[in-house]
Amino acid sequence: MAKSLFWFRRDLRLDDNPALAAATSRDRPVFAVWCRSQLSGLNERQVRFVLAAVGALRTQLAARNATLSVLDGEPATAFCAAAMRLGASAVFCARALDPRERDIEKDVETALQTAGIRFVRVGCDAVFEPESIAALKQASGAGYRVFPPFYRAWRSLTIPPGVPPAVPDGADDTPGVLENPPGPPGMPEPTEAAAARALERFVTARAADYGANAEYPARNATSRLGPYLRFGLISARAVVRAVQERMNRSWTLEQERISMDAFLRRLAWRDFYLHLAFWRPRTVDEPLQEAMRGFYGANDERFFAAWRDGMTGYPLVDAAMRQLHMEGYVHQRAAIVAASFCVADLGLDWKTGRDHFLREMLEADPALCSGNWERLAGIGSDQAAYPRIYNPIRQAMLFDPQGGYVRRYCPELARLPTALIFAPWEIEHRRQTELGFFTPQSYPRPIVDHAAAASAFLRAYQEFRRKAMSVQGTPARRDVGRRP
Repeated sequence: MAKSLFWFRRDLRLDDNPALAAATSRDRPVFAVWCRSQLSGLNERQVRFVLAAVGALRTQLAARNATLSVLDGEPATAFCAAAMRLGASAVFCARALDPRERDIEKDVETALQTAGIRFVRVGCDAVFEPESIAALKQASGAGYRVFPPFYRAWRSLTIPPGVPPAVPDGADDTPGVLENPPGPPGMPEPTEAAAARALERFVTARAADYGANAEYPARNATSRLGPYLRFGLISARAVVRAVQERMNRSWTLEQERISMDAFLRRLAWRDFYLHLAFWRPRTVDEPLQEAMRGFYGANDERFFAAWRDGMTGYPLVDAAMRQLHMEGYVHQRAAIVAASFCVADLGLDWKTGRDHFLREMLEADPALCSGNWERLAGIGSDQAAYPRIYNPIRQAMLFDPQGGYVRRYCPELARLPTALIFAPWEIEHRRQTELGFFTPQSYPRPIVDHAAAASAFLRAYQEFRRKAMSVQGTPARRDVGRRP
């Protein structure tokens, strides 16, 4: 029987792995391989997490007398050499949706085909294949540009059944060396089993109240599955199936179903941005809205440093940025407010903020980061004519009403009464002195006035858009910029 290689990439698991199942159902032995070049482009946290995850997968295979080979060097050359050394006639993998990874994949395919070796792609790391969603689109053009019709199409499809665990059984005498650096403090356990436990905890406990609690940063109410989904220690399809199974139980309350549906909508957003990068690869680095290409923010190092370090003087923004730096994670609501402040209040370019998130977040993905940042900057997939501008004080009062999140990450504000914690600069001078605020060693004053800065950004945005639309011959809409 023919031998083959299986290329682990964003699917560092054995369970519910369609590409691996396809390889093991056809060929024996199947040699598991991983290419070290996949670390390129990852941040330090991600590198350590992936190395630990690959090491755990290697241990898992060793228990079954199989190996996971580490390939060094340029992928196309490395795969040809490995295939010939091991006598493989085919290489299997899940196909990439990320533009950079697709380019690498094409180079590998070309090199293998030149050497007479088959290259087989099966599935991807989204819930649904891009073509299956795009086939439901009635308008012209490839794929969806906006979320609501995409979501309707996404919801109309049936999740395919799970694939039983598959195990590559090839034993390579020279599998290569894999380093094992210590993980950063607080890093989630990088194993397939830990991912499955995290999903079980979420489905049995937090999912039922997700809609009510997930928007509040002080509550431990989100799934925390992001790193596991990013590197495929669990499949997105398995997550959807688990949540839907809980939703379909006869004793699940209607309000609980609504909460779980809100979580599934988040997963649909993940698919949307992955598909957007697949159909329109330029949008990873350029605005989706062609008219807004050329609308660049400033490059103010002082503003960026204050934002990056959580020293803007706006407590919710600063708590978000400090959490990001400390944990490699930031709560979704706090991240939205911090990103909006970066673009609208500080006037920094959206790529400046996105790149910082890519450097810090454990679950950072170029397609998702770019899509979210473009949308907040008003140059991406949002249907509105102008960007959402989030008031950092109002958002703190709405989503951290007791100040628990702010106190956790801005300890210098912990002694403040809740009524004063969201705008500490408004405390009269005598109480400032008593509480020790606004000294060089304590919390800073606001770096900008929110109302004035946001208004200035909106005027610049409107003027650029009006001129761009007039050049394109499209009348500009006159909506008022929204300020949640």
